[in-house]
Amino acid sequence: MSTDALSPMETTSLADQAYRRLRAAVREGALRPGEKITERDLAARLGVSATPVREALRQLVHEKVVERVGTRSLRIADHSASARSEIVEAEVRLSAFMARLAARNATDAQLADLGETLEQADALVGGIEQDLAERGAHADVTDQLVAVHRQLRRFHHQVEAAVGNPVLEGLLQQARAFSDEERLDLTIKLAPERAEAFRRRFREHRALLDALLDRDEERAELLAAHHHREALHQLSSN
Repeated sequence: MSTDALSPMETTSLADQAYRRLRAAVREGALRPGEKITERDLAARLGVSATPVREALRQLVHEKVVERVGTRSLRIADHSASARSEIVEAEVRLSAFMARLAARNATDAQLADLGETLEQADALVGGIEQDLAERGAHADVTDQLVAVHRQLRRFHHQVEAAVGNPVLEGLLQQARAFSDEERLDLTIKLAPERAEAFRRRFREHRALLDALLDRDEERAELLAAHHHREALHQLSSN
């Protein structure tokens, strides 16, 4: 476990950085399930004012990571393993359904944007492979991995937006087992030891796009279900 998860933050830190630090503290066990917390104590431990902590906690409450037990009382949510599994399954099913609807509803312009997003991701991955080939397995490609991850999250959000149903988008946002930033942190941590699995899932984005271009709703739904289930189970098992 990291020993500095709740050490003082830099003076440039804002609410989003407080959010990430608190998320990491929960994941690493510095903040334990069922533990009572207060804005004042967390702000003191992070070395910031209460305002960014309050904003971070608001987001964590929305994500069900933190729960309110009174007007001013908060605690870290205590989700059982079965509850976590159910949350993952809910996200998988909703994501798959969104892919089905995207195959039905996406405009030609939206499909073209999806293709451009993957082309940019392909170029980034090509750069990583070249760096690894030239500099060896110990080459630091962290920045490139971050860029690839953000591009692929953009792809998935574009698929969801192509459905054209803000209510379903909102439901999926609430059902997510991990935030985009938490996915990023875990992906960077796991990538070196599970490189082949990540390569395989990267290629699955192209297969999903092909299904969307063919307007094949059933294939798009099946591909998305497999892709999201494998990704989420890997992140959850960490």
